[in-house]
Amino acid sequence: MSNGLDALGPLAARVPDQLRASAGYHVPRPANIRAKLDANELPFPLPEELRQRLGAALAEVSLERYPDPNAAELRSVLAQRLGIAPSQLVFGNGSDELIAMIVAAFAAPRGAGQTSAEQAPERGIGPARAELARPAAVLFPSPTFVYYRLAAIARGIESIEVPLTSRFELDEVAIERAIEQHEPSVVFLALPNNPTGTLWRMEFAVELAARHRNVAVISDEAYFAYSGRSSLAHLAQHPNLIVMRTLSKVGMAGLRVGYTISSPPIAELLERLRPPYNLSALDQAAAVFMLREATSWCEASAAEVVTERKQLEATLARLPGVEVFPSEANLLLVRLGLGRATAIYRALQADGLLVRNFDRPDAKLAGPLDGCLRITVGTPAENALLLASLAVHCEAIRNP
Repeated sequence: MSNGLDALGPLAARVPDQLRASAGYHVPRPANIRAKLDANELPFPLPEELRQRLGAALAEVSLERYPDPNAAELRSVLAQRLGIAPSQLVFGNGSDELIAMIVAAFAAPRGAGQTSAEQAPERGIGPARAELARPAAVLFPSPTFVYYRLAAIARGIESIEVPLTSRFELDEVAIERAIEQHEPSVVFLALPNNPTGTLWRMEFAVELAARHRNVAVISDEAYFAYSGRSSLAHLAQHPNLIVMRTLSKVGMAGLRVGYTISSPPIAELLERLRPPYNLSALDQAAAVFMLREATSWCEASAAEVVTERKQLEATLARLPGVEVFPSEANLLLVRLGLGRATAIYRALQADGLLVRNFDRPDAKLAGPLDGCLRITVGTPAENALLLASLAVHCEAIRNP
């Protein structure tokens, strides 16, 4: 038990084992950063003319009143843009809150509510097996977005993590095997994946939803603006499929507006869990303005990031000792070697360049991301600074 938990006295015994073994999500904030390339944000600021109009729109918000609990105007604008019914949308304070709501919504013990006459044969199990109930579980590949695990830990739910291949590709056979063995209630697939940037076969999420109707399959499309691939067209045929997106990656990270698109029954279920005022009035007003007035700018900016990503990937691959993994997001994962990645991360930080470090040179057990850095695609000027610094440090730092 850590010193922090020791200070809790007898209360420490109430802390779940999963939480004891986890660490908080730490976001470094060093001074004198010239290029912030660690959080997968859009690197371009909103043009001044749009900023002024946005400011005027926000000045009209009645801050003395609670926000609209149904986000009616935002719901209407977004539903029209997506070509869906407004009742299919559920809004969250970023994707994190939506992930937590999904985990909580399907947290019944495995086997609970099953009847041997109806559901057990459909699942290929006998009556005796159907009557047994095990704690709920969520399943996802690993490594992937960290909050899938954190949401499960917060609710005392088991996490089933299925390793990716050495090239961070999805092992579809292993995923199927794990679903059959562990019977999770929720499967998360980040498409494209964070932190690797890889885009797995999109059809797999739809196939899982078709084969496992008692599982909620989440197509997490946070980086849709950069991949252009979606499972949205398949929702009508698969009522257990949920598409999740966010405005955070397309210039609105400060708003914390995420949303799910699903069948109306799933949306209604999630609405039972959603805090009534989870999106502030300012967030709603800003999101409506951006969707109505700044969509063209957001799309053009995302397209520029894709162009920069391709150029950055090609140049990084030519640096000594750098392995670059294919990406369809606004990020690139590079492998530099155990310990060497940390040394280069520190050298970059000293140069005023902040990237995400996954290296753990002192870890007792090696992890798949050891030796890796994740680089958010920046502006052309930021990418040039990064490449110039890396060219020097990759050559200089050979054996840290």
